[in-house]
This record gives sequence, structure tokens and C-alpha cells, in this order.
Amino acid sequence: MKLFNKAQIEEFSDLDFSIYNFIINNVDKVSYMTIRELAEEAHVSTASITRFCQKVDCEGFSEFKIKFKMQLSKTKKMNFSNDITGIEVFLNRMRESFYQSEIKEMARVLEAAKTLIFIGMGNSGTMAEYASRYFSSIGKFSMNVSNPMFQVGTDNPQETVFVFLSVEGELESSIENISRLKAAKSTVVSITNSKKSTLARLSDYNLSCYVQREENKNTNFQAKIDVTTQVPVMILIETLAKEVHDIRIKKKHDL
Repeated sequence: MKLFNKAQIEEFSDLDFSIYNFIINNVDKVSYMTIRELAEEAHVSTASITRFCQKVDCEGFSEFKIKFKMQLSKTKKMNFSNDITGIEVFLNRMRESFYQSEIKEMARVLEAAKTLIFIGMGNSGTMAEYASRYFSSIGKFSMNVSNPMFQVGTDNPQETVFVFLSVEGELESSIENISRLKAAKSTVVSITNSKKSTLARLSDYNLSCYVQREENKNTNFQAKIDVTTQVPVMILIETLAKEVHDIRIKKKHDL
């Protein structure tokens, strides 16, 4: 939805994200709510909603609702569900010109590297393995690392691009690895959920998904398990790989 642009989203606080996520999960409902109703259902104060509206270039909630309704009228009607709304919003954002530019820029960096090493832990480790296999299938030499204690390194750091995958972007071992790799003049790129994460800010290049974080409580161990969707990450991996392939084909034709 174009009402929320890249610059605005990057400035969102955690509270802003909770309001944002409520709105995108209740598109049809928000247009007819009062500010008090929205505050009550989103579990925030009316003042927080007013500040949120101002961050997206609206004087207040009334102006926000007008712009919101106008945007909805320009958008083809979609059947949102709690399961796929975040993915639909991500896909809409991915079509924006600024996001396409970021994808193409990262693809050029990946294509120029001699070796790609994908790094991730947990669910992101699964994505790192998938990325390594997918890029290898297009003829790009790739490896993956999923051990959080593994000291990532290479004999030719300047010829290798390290791709860190992480939802939270705050894993200590990844941050330590990045600091060491950057000291060796390696190129570091990342795919995270937010550009405000430490991992994203340390990277030379970053793509962020901005999907709602989800955690389920494991009743056996009284622990929370991160079940945030990895679909946007998979889409980015495949899109980047295809962009890299297209660049390589073009280079061969230009010879």
C-alpha cells in the first residue's frame, strides 16, 4: 500500500509497528473506526495513533482515514486473511521502484563475487541452505553456514560476498562475524526484517521485509518459538538469483 513509503517505515518505532500491523491486518475495518476504537483494539493510546498519523504525513487520524480510503479505492480489491496479509503487503512494497533498485544493486554485488557464503541460524539457517542450493543451480559457487559458533572466514575475503539471513538481526555471533569480515575488507550483505537492526546497519547492502513478527509458545518447554513467515525471504532469494542469472547472460551476449 503506497500510503506507507520506505522512509516512513524505516522511522517507525516498535509502537508504530504495532499500529501499522494492526492496520494492514484490518484493512476493511480501519476505514470505519474512530480513533478511540482503533486505540482500544490496537492496545495503544489515542496520542500514539495521532503521532503515527503525523509520521505518515497526515495531520491527524481524520486525514489519515481519508487518504487511507482513497488508497483503497485505487487498489484492486483483495481478500485479506490473517495468514497472508503480511506477505501481500510485502509483495506490494517489493513492486515499488525503490525496492526494485535495491534488489538490482544487490544482485550486481552477488554476481560480481567469486564465491557466495550464506549464513543463518534456526529458520534462517534453513533459508541459507536453500539460498546456497538455489544459487548453485544457476551456476554460482555458493556455500552455507548454519552453526552459530562457526567462525566464518575465507582465504580470499575480497572475492567472497557473505550473505547473512536473520529475522531479528541481533544474533551476537553474526554481529561478531560481520565485524571481523569487514575488517578483512569483505563485502557483507543481509536480508533482515528491519533496516534498524544491528545486522542491517552493519551490512554494506541490506534488503528488509518488514513483516509482522510471530512467536508461538512451546508448552513443553515454556519457551517462545519464532514462527515468523520466511516466504518473503524465499521470494527475495529466488528474485536475486534470477537477477544474477540475467546479468550473467547479458554479459555473455555483450562479449
